[in-house]
Amino acid sequence: MINRIIKKGYINYIITLIIFLLSVSFLTKGSVIEQKNEIKLIPKINIKTSDTQITPNKAKEIALAHAGIEETVANFKKIKLDNKNGKSVYEIEFIANKSRYEFIIDAKTGSIMKFEKR
Repeated sequence: MINRIIKKGYINYIITLIIFLLSVSFLTKGSVIEQKNEIKLIPKINIKTSDTQITPNKAKEIALAHAGIEETVANFKKIKLDNKNGKSVYEIEFIANKSRYEFIIDAKTGSIMKFEKR
């Protein structure tokens, strides 16, 4: 008789435990969905682009013209849009005639902000 009571109590315990776990599972899923909707992605670097910004090809042309190098002679290592002190700039590096050229060009105006030849 005691074994039957224990078995019956054990089964009730298991059923109660399963119902509890299922209810917790459903409650947790609802809150996870709500949390996912609240996540906002914030970029690490804010690079503003606009219609007045020059293209990477235009920045490359400006660098080549300043260096007096033809495009066929230049071996480009980097053409990258970046953000320096809140300004959008192109970082351009290329090798030509055994020299390395580095430029930082303002992406809005096309003016050369920095030039190095090594």
